[in-house]
Amino acid sequence: MEGSLDNLVARIATSAKVLSSSTPASKAHLSTNDPVDDSQNELAQKARQDISYAAREILLLVSEPNDYLEQHQVNYQQLSCLKWLLHFNILNHIPLDEPVLFSTVAESANVPLSRLKSVARMAITGGMLSEPQPNYLAHSRISAQFVTNSNFIDWAKFMTQYSAPTAEKFTEATARWGDTSEKNQTAYNVAFGTDLPFFAHLAQSQDMSATFAAYMRSLNNSQGIALKHILGGFDWGSLGKANIVDVGGSTGQASILLATHFPEFSFLVQDLTETIANAPGVISSLDTNIKSRINFSAHDFRTPQPDSVAQNTDIFFLRKIIHDWPAGDARIILSHLSQALQKPGARIVIMDTILPEPGSVPASEEGALRVRDLTMAQSFNSGERELSEWVELFESSTPRLKLREWKKPQGSVMSIMVVVRDE
Repeated sequence: MEGSLDNLVARIATSAKVLSSSTPASKAHLSTNDPVDDSQNELAQKARQDISYAAREILLLVSEPNDYLEQHQVNYQQLSCLKWLLHFNILNHIPLDEPVLFSTVAESANVPLSRLKSVARMAITGGMLSEPQPNYLAHSRISAQFVTNSNFIDWAKFMTQYSAPTAEKFTEATARWGDTSEKNQTAYNVAFGTDLPFFAHLAQSQDMSATFAAYMRSLNNSQGIALKHILGGFDWGSLGKANIVDVGGSTGQASILLATHFPEFSFLVQDLTETIANAPGVISSLDTNIKSRINFSAHDFRTPQPDSVAQNTDIFFLRKIIHDWPAGDARIILSHLSQALQKPGARIVIMDTILPEPGSVPASEEGALRVRDLTMAQSFNSGERELSEWVELFESSTPRLKLREWKKPQGSVMSIMVVVRDE
Protein backbone atom coordinates (compact mmCIF):
# COMPACT_ATOMS: atom_id res chain seq x y z
CA MET A 1 0.00 0.00 0.00
CA GLU A 2 1.32 3.41 -0.94
CA GLY A 3 -0.04 5.33 2.03
CA SER A 4 -2.77 5.89 4.56
CA LEU A 5 -6.36 6.60 3.62
CA ASP A 6 -5.94 10.30 4.49
CA ASN A 7 -2.82 10.61 2.34
CA LEU A 8 -4.50 8.95 -0.62
CA VAL A 9 -7.54 11.23 -0.36
CA ALA A 10 -5.22 14.24 -0.23
CA ARG A 11 -3.39 13.02 -3.33
CA ILE A 12 -6.67 12.79 -5.21
CA ALA A 13 -7.66 16.31 -4.17
CA THR A 14 -4.30 17.73 -5.26
CA SER A 15 -4.32 15.95 -8.61
CA ALA A 16 -7.95 16.92 -9.23
CA LYS A 17 -6.98 20.59 -8.93
CA VAL A 18 -4.14 20.07 -11.41
CA LEU A 19 -6.44 18.29 -13.84
CA SER A 20 -9.11 20.99 -13.56
CA SER A 21 -6.66 23.81 -14.20
CA SER A 22 -4.35 22.19 -16.75
CA THR A 23 -6.69 22.62 -19.72
CA PRO A 24 -9.71 24.92 -20.11
CA ALA A 25 -12.04 22.04 -20.93
CA SER A 26 -10.97 19.67 -18.17
CA LYS A 27 -13.98 20.33 -15.92
CA ALA A 28 -16.35 19.73 -18.78
CA HIS A 29 -14.55 16.55 -19.70
CA LEU A 30 -15.29 15.13 -16.30
CA SER A 31 -19.02 15.51 -16.71
CA THR A 32 -19.86 15.34 -20.43
CA ASN A 33 -19.57 12.86 -23.26
CA ASP A 34 -16.67 14.72 -24.86
CA PRO A 35 -13.48 12.62 -24.95
CA VAL A 36 -10.63 13.42 -22.59
CA ASP A 37 -7.69 14.27 -24.84
CA ASP A 38 -4.75 15.15 -22.66
CA SER A 39 -2.18 13.34 -24.79
CA GLN A 40 -0.42 16.65 -25.44
CA ASN A 41 -0.59 17.78 -21.79
CA GLU A 42 1.81 15.83 -19.59
CA LEU A 43 0.60 17.53 -16.40
CA ALA A 44 -3.00 16.53 -17.07
CA GLN A 45 -2.00 13.03 -18.04
CA LYS A 46 0.05 12.55 -14.87
CA ALA A 47 -2.73 14.00 -12.70
CA ARG A 48 -5.36 11.74 -14.25
CA GLN A 49 -3.09 8.73 -13.77
CA ASP A 50 -2.40 9.66 -10.15
CA ILE A 51 -6.12 10.00 -9.41
CA SER A 52 -6.72 6.57 -10.90
CA TYR A 53 -3.87 4.97 -8.94
CA ALA A 54 -4.90 6.56 -5.63
CA ALA A 55 -8.59 5.70 -6.09
CA ARG A 56 -7.74 2.05 -6.64
CA GLU A 57 -5.44 2.02 -3.64
CA ILE A 58 -8.32 3.38 -1.55
CA LEU A 59 -10.56 0.56 -2.76
CA LEU A 60 -7.91 -1.97 -1.73
CA LEU A 61 -7.67 -0.39 1.72
CA VAL A 62 -11.40 -0.37 2.44
CA SER A 63 -12.48 -3.62 0.75
CA GLU A 64 -13.43 -6.78 2.65
CA PRO A 65 -13.39 -10.34 1.23
CA ASN A 66 -17.07 -10.16 0.28
CA ASP A 67 -16.37 -6.88 -1.59
CA TYR A 68 -13.52 -8.59 -3.42
CA LEU A 69 -15.72 -11.46 -4.59
CA GLU A 70 -18.68 -9.25 -5.46
CA GLN A 71 -16.46 -7.03 -7.60
CA HIS A 72 -15.18 -10.05 -9.53
CA GLN A 73 -18.78 -11.06 -10.20
CA VAL A 74 -19.40 -7.61 -11.62
CA ASN A 75 -16.16 -7.69 -13.64
CA TYR A 76 -16.85 -10.93 -15.49
CA GLN A 77 -20.43 -9.92 -16.22
CA GLN A 78 -19.30 -6.56 -17.58
CA LEU A 79 -16.82 -8.32 -19.84
CA SER A 80 -19.61 -10.61 -21.03
CA CYS A 81 -21.79 -7.57 -21.70
CA LEU A 82 -19.03 -5.87 -23.67
CA LYS A 83 -18.74 -8.94 -25.89
CA TRP A 84 -22.53 -8.97 -26.37
CA LEU A 85 -22.63 -5.27 -27.29
CA LEU A 86 -19.83 -5.71 -29.82
CA HIS A 87 -21.25 -8.87 -31.37
CA PHE A 88 -24.61 -7.22 -32.08
CA ASN A 89 -22.99 -3.90 -33.05
CA ILE A 90 -25.17 -2.10 -30.51
CA LEU A 91 -22.93 0.95 -30.19
CA ASN A 92 -23.46 1.92 -33.81
CA HIS A 93 -27.25 1.79 -33.40
CA ILE A 94 -27.13 4.63 -30.85
CA PRO A 95 -26.81 8.25 -32.07
CA LEU A 96 -23.76 10.09 -30.80
CA ASP A 97 -25.64 13.30 -30.08
CA GLU A 98 -28.96 12.28 -28.54
CA PRO A 99 -30.65 9.49 -26.53
CA VAL A 100 -32.82 6.89 -28.22
CA LEU A 101 -35.50 4.53 -26.95
CA PHE A 102 -34.30 1.09 -25.91
CA SER A 103 -37.05 -0.37 -28.10
CA THR A 104 -35.73 1.49 -31.16
CA VAL A 105 -32.22 0.14 -30.64
CA ALA A 106 -33.52 -3.38 -30.05
CA GLU A 107 -35.53 -3.29 -33.26
CA SER A 108 -32.73 -1.87 -35.42
CA ALA A 109 -30.15 -4.30 -34.00
CA ASN A 110 -32.58 -7.23 -34.10
CA VAL A 111 -32.05 -8.24 -30.48
CA PRO A 112 -34.57 -8.98 -27.69
CA LEU A 113 -35.55 -5.82 -25.84
CA SER A 114 -35.34 -7.47 -22.42
CA ARG A 115 -31.81 -8.73 -23.12
CA LEU A 116 -30.69 -5.33 -24.37
CA LYS A 117 -31.96 -3.64 -21.20
CA SER A 118 -30.21 -6.17 -18.95
CA VAL A 119 -26.92 -5.99 -20.82
CA ALA A 120 -26.87 -2.21 -21.30
CA ARG A 121 -27.77 -1.46 -17.69
CA MET A 122 -24.97 -3.70 -16.44
CA ALA A 123 -22.55 -2.05 -18.88
CA ILE A 124 -23.66 1.37 -17.66
CA THR A 125 -22.43 0.54 -14.14
CA GLY A 126 -18.93 0.32 -15.63
CA GLY A 127 -19.12 3.56 -17.60
CA MET A 128 -20.12 2.03 -20.94
CA LEU A 129 -23.30 3.77 -22.23
CA SER A 130 -25.78 5.79 -20.15
CA GLU A 131 -29.52 6.01 -19.47
CA PRO A 132 -30.18 9.76 -19.18
CA GLN A 133 -33.93 9.24 -18.76
CA PRO A 134 -36.04 6.13 -18.18
CA ASN A 135 -36.02 3.70 -21.12
CA TYR A 136 -33.71 5.89 -23.21
CA LEU A 137 -30.21 4.74 -24.12
CA ALA A 138 -27.33 7.10 -24.92
CA HIS A 139 -23.59 7.08 -25.25
CA SER A 140 -21.30 7.81 -22.34
CA ARG A 141 -17.93 9.50 -22.71
CA ILE A 142 -16.29 6.07 -22.99
CA SER A 143 -18.72 4.38 -25.39
CA ALA A 144 -18.75 7.40 -27.71
CA GLN A 145 -15.02 7.00 -28.21
CA PHE A 146 -15.54 3.37 -29.21
CA VAL A 147 -17.65 4.67 -32.09
CA THR A 148 -15.34 7.47 -33.16
CA ASN A 149 -12.08 5.53 -32.71
CA SER A 150 -12.15 2.00 -34.11
CA ASN A 151 -8.93 1.12 -32.27
CA PHE A 152 -10.96 0.61 -29.10
CA ILE A 153 -13.35 -1.75 -30.89
CA ASP A 154 -10.43 -3.76 -32.30
CA TRP A 155 -8.83 -4.04 -28.87
CA ALA A 156 -12.09 -5.04 -27.19
CA LYS A 157 -12.97 -7.65 -29.83
CA PHE A 158 -9.67 -9.47 -29.47
CA MET A 159 -9.85 -9.27 -25.69
CA THR A 160 -13.37 -10.70 -25.47
CA GLN A 161 -13.09 -13.27 -28.28
CA TYR A 162 -9.58 -14.61 -27.64
CA SER A 163 -7.74 -13.24 -24.61
CA ALA A 164 -10.47 -13.84 -22.02
CA PRO A 165 -11.30 -17.41 -23.14
CA THR A 166 -7.57 -18.20 -23.13
CA ALA A 167 -7.11 -16.86 -19.60
CA GLU A 168 -10.09 -18.90 -18.40
CA LYS A 169 -8.32 -22.12 -19.47
CA PHE A 170 -5.02 -21.34 -17.73
CA THR A 171 -5.79 -23.59 -14.77
CA GLU A 172 -6.67 -26.52 -17.01
CA ALA A 173 -3.49 -26.07 -19.06
CA THR A 174 -1.30 -26.08 -15.96
CA ALA A 175 -3.07 -29.17 -14.62
CA ARG A 176 -2.55 -30.95 -17.94
CA TRP A 177 1.05 -29.98 -18.79
CA GLY A 178 2.63 -28.49 -15.66
CA ASP A 179 5.79 -26.42 -16.12
CA THR A 180 6.06 -26.84 -19.88
CA SER A 181 7.78 -24.51 -22.32
CA GLU A 182 6.26 -26.11 -25.43
CA LYS A 183 4.47 -23.48 -27.50
CA ASN A 184 1.59 -25.84 -28.31
CA GLN A 185 0.88 -26.77 -24.69
CA THR A 186 -0.75 -23.55 -23.57
CA ALA A 187 -4.04 -22.25 -22.25
CA TYR A 188 -4.69 -21.01 -25.79
CA ASN A 189 -4.43 -24.59 -27.09
CA VAL A 190 -6.99 -25.74 -24.53
CA ALA A 191 -9.35 -22.84 -25.19
CA PHE A 192 -9.42 -23.29 -28.96
CA GLY A 193 -8.92 -27.05 -29.23
CA THR A 194 -5.79 -26.96 -31.38
CA ASP A 195 -2.41 -28.67 -31.30
CA LEU A 196 -0.81 -25.81 -33.21
CA PRO A 197 1.17 -22.96 -31.65
CA PHE A 198 -0.61 -19.61 -31.55
CA PHE A 199 0.78 -18.07 -34.73
CA ALA A 200 0.45 -21.27 -36.76
CA HIS A 201 -3.19 -21.54 -35.72
CA LEU A 202 -3.69 -17.85 -36.41
CA ALA A 203 -2.43 -18.27 -39.98
CA GLN A 204 -5.17 -20.81 -40.73
CA SER A 205 -8.00 -18.30 -40.26
CA GLN A 206 -8.33 -15.12 -42.28
CA ASP A 207 -10.91 -13.74 -39.86
CA MET A 208 -8.75 -14.37 -36.82
CA SER A 209 -5.65 -13.03 -38.58
CA ALA A 210 -7.53 -9.85 -39.44
CA THR A 211 -8.81 -9.49 -35.86
CA PHE A 212 -5.30 -9.98 -34.48
CA ALA A 213 -3.76 -7.52 -36.95
CA ALA A 214 -6.36 -4.91 -36.01
CA TYR A 215 -5.70 -5.59 -32.33
CA MET A 216 -1.96 -5.06 -32.78
CA ARG A 217 -2.59 -1.80 -34.64
CA SER A 218 -4.83 -0.66 -31.80
CA LEU A 219 -2.12 -1.42 -29.23
CA ASN A 220 0.43 0.56 -31.23
CA ASN A 221 -1.94 3.53 -30.96
CA SER A 222 -2.57 3.11 -27.25
CA GLN A 223 -0.73 5.47 -24.93
CA GLY A 224 1.41 2.91 -23.11
CA ILE A 225 2.58 1.00 -26.19
CA ALA A 226 2.60 3.84 -28.73
CA LEU A 227 5.41 3.74 -31.28
CA LYS A 228 6.42 7.28 -30.30
CA HIS A 229 8.09 5.94 -27.15
CA ILE A 230 10.84 4.46 -29.34
CA LEU A 231 12.15 8.00 -29.74
CA GLY A 232 12.31 8.77 -26.03
CA GLY A 233 14.16 5.78 -24.63
CA PHE A 234 17.45 5.87 -26.52
CA ASP A 235 19.75 8.62 -27.83
CA TRP A 236 19.30 7.81 -31.51
CA GLY A 237 20.76 11.15 -32.55
CA SER A 238 24.16 10.19 -31.14
CA LEU A 239 24.60 7.50 -33.80
CA GLY A 240 25.12 9.78 -36.78
CA LYS A 241 25.03 7.81 -40.00
CA ALA A 242 23.89 4.30 -39.08
CA ASN A 243 22.55 1.03 -40.43
CA ILE A 244 19.64 -0.32 -38.39
CA VAL A 245 18.27 -3.86 -38.61
CA ASP A 246 14.65 -4.00 -37.43
CA VAL A 247 14.49 -7.63 -36.26
CA GLY A 248 10.99 -9.08 -36.48
CA GLY A 249 9.89 -5.65 -37.65
CA SER A 250 6.71 -6.74 -39.44
CA THR A 251 5.92 -4.22 -42.17
CA GLY A 252 8.33 -1.61 -40.85
CA GLN A 253 6.27 0.75 -38.67
CA ALA A 254 9.16 1.32 -36.23
CA SER A 255 11.63 1.87 -39.05
CA ILE A 256 9.27 4.32 -40.75
CA LEU A 257 9.04 6.34 -37.53
CA LEU A 258 12.81 6.43 -37.07
CA ALA A 259 13.44 7.16 -40.75
CA THR A 260 11.14 10.16 -40.51
CA HIS A 261 13.18 11.66 -37.67
CA PHE A 262 16.70 10.57 -38.63
CA PRO A 263 17.57 11.12 -42.30
CA GLU A 264 21.05 9.59 -41.90
CA PHE A 265 19.69 6.16 -40.94
CA SER A 266 19.24 3.25 -43.34
CA PHE A 267 17.03 0.29 -42.40
CA LEU A 268 16.70 -3.41 -43.09
CA VAL A 269 13.42 -4.82 -41.81
CA GLN A 270 13.51 -8.57 -41.20
CA ASP A 271 10.52 -10.84 -40.74
CA LEU A 272 9.00 -14.03 -42.10
CA THR A 273 8.26 -14.29 -45.81
CA GLU A 274 4.48 -14.05 -45.47
CA THR A 275 4.79 -10.91 -43.32
CA ILE A 276 7.32 -9.18 -45.55
CA ALA A 277 4.99 -9.78 -48.50
CA ASN A 278 2.66 -7.12 -47.07
CA ALA A 279 5.36 -4.46 -46.81
CA PRO A 280 5.10 -2.87 -50.28
CA GLY A 281 1.54 -1.82 -49.62
CA VAL A 282 2.58 -0.15 -46.37
CA ILE A 283 5.49 1.91 -47.66
CA SER A 284 4.29 2.65 -51.20
CA SER A 285 2.64 5.93 -50.18
CA LEU A 286 5.63 7.23 -48.21
CA ASP A 287 7.89 10.04 -49.40
CA THR A 288 10.74 8.79 -51.56
CA ASN A 289 13.39 10.09 -49.15
CA ILE A 290 11.92 7.78 -46.47
CA LYS A 291 11.01 4.61 -48.35
CA SER A 292 14.29 4.65 -50.29
CA ARG A 293 16.11 4.05 -46.99
CA ILE A 294 13.96 1.10 -45.88
CA ASN A 295 14.59 -2.35 -47.31
CA PHE A 296 12.95 -5.65 -46.40
CA SER A 297 14.36 -9.14 -46.15
CA ALA A 298 12.81 -12.48 -45.24
CA HIS A 299 14.67 -13.86 -42.23
CA ASP A 300 13.90 -16.18 -39.31
CA PHE A 301 15.54 -14.60 -36.27
CA ARG A 302 16.01 -18.05 -34.75
CA THR A 303 18.77 -18.59 -37.34
CA PRO A 304 22.16 -16.83 -37.73
CA GLN A 305 22.32 -13.42 -39.37
CA PRO A 306 23.88 -13.35 -42.87
CA ASP A 307 27.54 -12.26 -42.83
CA SER A 308 26.76 -9.28 -45.06
CA VAL A 309 24.27 -8.03 -42.48
CA ALA A 310 26.51 -8.70 -39.48
CA GLN A 311 29.44 -6.82 -40.97
CA ASN A 312 27.48 -3.64 -41.70
CA THR A 313 24.95 -3.26 -38.87
CA ASP A 314 25.27 -0.65 -36.13
CA ILE A 315 22.02 -1.44 -34.28
CA PHE A 316 19.92 -4.58 -34.12
CA PHE A 317 16.54 -3.34 -32.88
CA LEU A 318 13.92 -5.68 -31.39
CA ARG A 319 10.56 -4.34 -30.22
CA LYS A 320 8.11 -6.70 -28.48
CA ILE A 321 10.02 -9.76 -29.73
CA ILE A 322 11.87 -11.46 -26.88
CA HIS A 323 8.85 -11.55 -24.56
CA ASP A 324 7.11 -13.93 -26.98
CA TRP A 325 9.71 -16.62 -26.33
CA PRO A 326 10.59 -18.81 -23.32
CA ALA A 327 14.13 -18.59 -21.99
CA GLY A 328 15.61 -21.35 -24.15
CA ASP A 329 14.36 -19.88 -27.41
CA ALA A 330 15.15 -16.31 -26.32
CA ARG A 331 18.73 -17.40 -25.58
CA ILE A 332 19.06 -18.79 -29.11
CA ILE A 333 17.74 -15.56 -30.66
CA LEU A 334 20.10 -13.40 -28.61
CA SER A 335 23.08 -15.67 -29.24
CA HIS A 336 22.65 -15.30 -33.00
CA LEU A 337 22.53 -11.53 -32.57
CA SER A 338 25.56 -11.55 -30.27
CA GLN A 339 27.50 -13.42 -32.95
CA ALA A 340 26.39 -10.77 -35.45
CA LEU A 341 27.88 -7.85 -33.48
CA GLN A 342 30.86 -7.67 -35.80
CA LYS A 343 30.98 -3.97 -36.64
CA PRO A 344 32.90 -1.87 -34.08
CA GLY A 345 30.45 -0.27 -31.66
CA ALA A 346 27.53 -2.45 -32.77
CA ARG A 347 24.75 -2.87 -30.21
CA ILE A 348 21.44 -4.59 -29.64
CA VAL A 349 18.59 -2.28 -28.64
CA ILE A 350 15.62 -4.10 -27.11
CA MET A 351 12.25 -2.50 -26.37
CA ASP A 352 10.25 -4.75 -24.09
CA THR A 353 8.59 -4.84 -20.70
CA ILE A 354 10.67 -4.91 -17.53
CA LEU A 355 8.45 -6.11 -14.72
CA PRO A 356 8.76 -4.07 -11.52
CA GLU A 357 9.72 -5.71 -8.28
CA PRO A 358 6.53 -6.79 -6.48
CA GLY A 359 4.96 -3.90 -4.60
CA SER A 360 7.40 -1.29 -5.90
CA VAL A 361 4.81 0.60 -7.99
CA PRO A 362 1.07 1.31 -7.50
CA ALA A 363 -1.02 -1.86 -7.61
CA SER A 364 -2.98 -0.77 -10.67
CA GLU A 365 0.22 -0.06 -12.63
CA GLU A 366 1.74 -3.36 -11.57
CA GLY A 367 -1.49 -5.17 -12.43
CA ALA A 368 -1.47 -3.81 -15.98
CA LEU A 369 2.08 -5.07 -16.48
CA ARG A 370 1.29 -8.47 -14.99
CA VAL A 371 -1.60 -8.79 -17.44
CA ARG A 372 1.08 -8.76 -20.14
CA ASP A 373 3.11 -11.35 -18.25
CA LEU A 374 0.17 -13.74 -17.90
CA THR A 375 -0.94 -13.19 -21.50
CA MET A 376 2.50 -14.31 -22.68
CA ALA A 377 2.37 -17.35 -20.39
CA GLN A 378 -1.14 -18.33 -21.48
CA SER A 379 -0.53 -17.96 -25.22
CA PHE A 380 3.17 -18.77 -25.67
CA ASN A 381 4.51 -20.31 -22.44
CA SER A 382 6.80 -17.30 -22.24
CA GLY A 383 6.45 -14.22 -20.06
CA GLU A 384 7.59 -10.75 -19.18
CA ARG A 385 10.80 -10.53 -17.18
CA GLU A 386 12.09 -8.63 -14.18
CA LEU A 387 15.37 -6.76 -14.59
CA SER A 388 17.38 -9.53 -12.93
CA GLU A 389 15.86 -12.06 -15.34
CA TRP A 390 16.82 -9.91 -18.33
CA VAL A 391 20.39 -9.66 -17.04
CA GLU A 392 20.54 -13.42 -16.50
CA LEU A 393 19.22 -14.02 -20.02
CA PHE A 394 21.82 -11.71 -21.58
CA GLU A 395 24.64 -13.30 -19.62
CA SER A 396 23.56 -16.79 -20.68
CA SER A 397 23.88 -15.94 -24.38
CA THR A 398 26.84 -17.11 -26.45
CA PRO A 399 28.91 -14.98 -26.88
CA ARG A 400 28.00 -13.50 -23.51
CA LEU A 401 26.06 -10.24 -23.55
CA LYS A 402 25.71 -7.54 -20.90
CA LEU A 403 23.16 -4.83 -20.23
CA ARG A 404 24.88 -1.47 -20.66
CA GLU A 405 21.91 0.80 -19.84
CA TRP A 406 18.13 0.94 -19.81
CA LYS A 407 15.41 3.56 -19.66
CA LYS A 408 11.62 3.57 -19.41
CA PRO A 409 10.22 6.49 -21.44
CA GLN A 410 7.58 8.64 -19.72
CA GLY A 411 4.14 7.11 -20.30
CA SER A 412 5.44 3.86 -21.79
CA VAL A 413 4.80 0.40 -20.35
CA MET A 414 7.97 -0.81 -22.04
CA SER A 415 11.62 0.02 -21.44
CA ILE A 416 14.51 0.29 -23.87
CA MET A 417 17.60 -1.77 -23.07
CA VAL A 418 21.01 -1.31 -24.71
CA VAL A 419 22.92 -4.58 -24.86
CA VAL A 420 26.53 -5.15 -25.94
CA ARG A 421 28.89 -8.08 -26.12
CA ASP A 422 30.64 -8.68 -22.78
CA GLU A 423 34.30 -8.55 -23.73
